[in-house]
Amino acid sequence: DVPHYHSPIRLHTKLLSQPHSTEPDKVPSQTISKATILNAAFLVSGTTIGGGFLALPAVVAPVGFYPSTLTIIGVWAYFLAQSFVLVECILTHRQQTQARGEDASDSASGVSAVARSVFGRTGEAFVAVVLVVLMEATLVSQISRAGLMIPHHYRMTCAVSAISIAGLVFGTDRGVSFASKSNSILTLLFLLSAGTLFGVGVGSADWTRLGAASSMHWGMVPSAIPTFLQLLVYGEIVPCVCELLQYRRMPIRIAILLGSFLTLGLQIGWAALGTALVPVGTANVLDPVTVLLATPGMVRIPLLSLAVTAILTTILGTYLALLSSYQDLARNRKGVAKHDETTTGTRRKYSWRERLLVASIITAPALAIASTSPTIFLRAIDFAGSYPVLMLWGVLPPIMALVQRYRGRGSDQGHDNKKGLGDVGFVAWLIMLSSISLALVAMNVKHDIAPLLSKVAALLS
Repeated sequence: DVPHYHSPIRLHTKLLSQPHSTEPDKVPSQTISKATILNAAFLVSGTTIGGGFLALPAVVAPVGFYPSTLTIIGVWAYFLAQSFVLVECILTHRQQTQARGEDASDSASGVSAVARSVFGRTGEAFVAVVLVVLMEATLVSQISRAGLMIPHHYRMTCAVSAISIAGLVFGTDRGVSFASKSNSILTLLFLLSAGTLFGVGVGSADWTRLGAASSMHWGMVPSAIPTFLQLLVYGEIVPCVCELLQYRRMPIRIAILLGSFLTLGLQIGWAALGTALVPVGTANVLDPVTVLLATPGMVRIPLLSLAVTAILTTILGTYLALLSSYQDLARNRKGVAKHDETTTGTRRKYSWRERLLVASIITAPALAIASTSPTIFLRAIDFAGSYPVLMLWGVLPPIMALVQRYRGRGSDQGHDNKKGLGDVGFVAWLIMLSSISLALVAMNVKHDIAPLLSKVAALLS
């Protein structure tokens, strides 16, 4: 979680560019324990699951369980390949840093740092902007989801949830610490609720609904891909996993594979349960989660607990991440090094006016957008998966890796590329991944502008 990395929150600027204290090259005899690898795996799976988890049944229902399952598996494989590429980018960047005679333990090895080394400050700024857009889109979706908890008072519920949580985070100097501790407790409740939900829901489900021919619509798969991308992404946690496992390639790959596979199983299980609990006709018209929350039964209470804790942890985590982005921006503008604050043990305190300003900047745009319509919940998730997620974790990693290899830096500095694919094969693999990512972006652009073009054509005709 943010900033403890224990909750189902995936957004935190510090995961993208943070100082690292581990120098694996100086301790070659140190081994990575299985417990550490397992901890990193849970870090990956916990980061992936968030408030968007509630959207899965609503997206699966119109597409069908089996088409959705195959698509989810494809998205999982896509992000697994992208995460391995990102790992290579991080390892190469660190070895380039060492080759220049710099101390890698004092340098950042996150996505922002890699982007800066490849594309300069422009690349670093691009990552920062896209990340903020992604976090705001996440905030919009979860404020909207909170409003849907009381649909007859949607706007009021959106405002109360957004403003009250913002008050918790920004109200006092100790708000961040209290919010972080609260997030850890809420995460535990989320996991307990999810376990209880599956426990009581299995016996109440009608599993014949999964294979109903009337519920399978393969032609709707492309429209569901952006949401699946948003629900399965975990790229921002990869730098932290690399640090935790001392930048050892094989343990990192094992942890990512295991953690993402656990998430895959949970997502497919939730898709199956959500589909089997709600009649096919009803699920195609209404949000299955909304239907289940309005239906008396054993599933209702654990689902309500899961929904509330998922929404709260995601909004809290996003607020903390956006606050971190603001603090980094303010620190950079004033020329204050983050390292200086850490070493001196001091932390700048903000006046109530500054806290109010930051809270307004972060909360007002998201609340205004979320309040426009209850449908913004799924639309915000769809937007996040269509553009910010694809740009950050789909397009960027293979292009950075291609540029790193083209420049040839680090290839002769002890970087053991022979452990992976051959150089030519790896380059071909990178080109294929970047082509797939760009094709997905183009598909989303076409899907989004097609209605607009149709309206323009109708006006001109």
